[in-house]
Amino acid sequence: MGDVIIVAVNDSRAVFRAAEVAIDYARRLGARLRVVTVRDTGLLDWRPGDVDQAAVGRNADLGAEAALSHVAALGAAAGVDVSFSRRSGRVAAEILAEARAVKAALIVVALVDRPGHTTPYIGSHTLRVLEFSGVPVLVVPLRPAL
Repeated sequence: MGDVIIVAVNDSRAVFRAAEVAIDYARRLGARLRVVTVRDTGLLDWRPGDVDQAAVGRNADLGAEAALSHVAALGAAAGVDVSFSRRSGRVAAEILAEARAVKAALIVVALVDRPGHTTPYIGSHTLRVLEFSGVPVLVVPLRPAL
């Protein structure tokens, strides 16, 4: 096939499930996998004086690196060609820009999985990706459907 599948990752459980699905699709289709992580520059806009922005940024970077390492190991075990992109900006815009840059055939994202929520939901970043994507988008739930 030779196409590229993009999977957007952070350090959440739901994203690791989405990465597993993306790796399986890439393996079955003979596609390359492009793993993108985005450092959200708008994350602290709502309370800029109340938090240590440098510490939050370092923690986000550490989480992203851990996620990329995990997905790299999964991809290697499946025999999938995996490459990485670290971007900074608005999450949905950066995912879409990466998809355009590599001419992705598919974008894989996860449902939001947050402590305290009884059901996963489609987050605002995913909604924007769905709305503005020029290629199919697969939204993966944390648990497979029965």
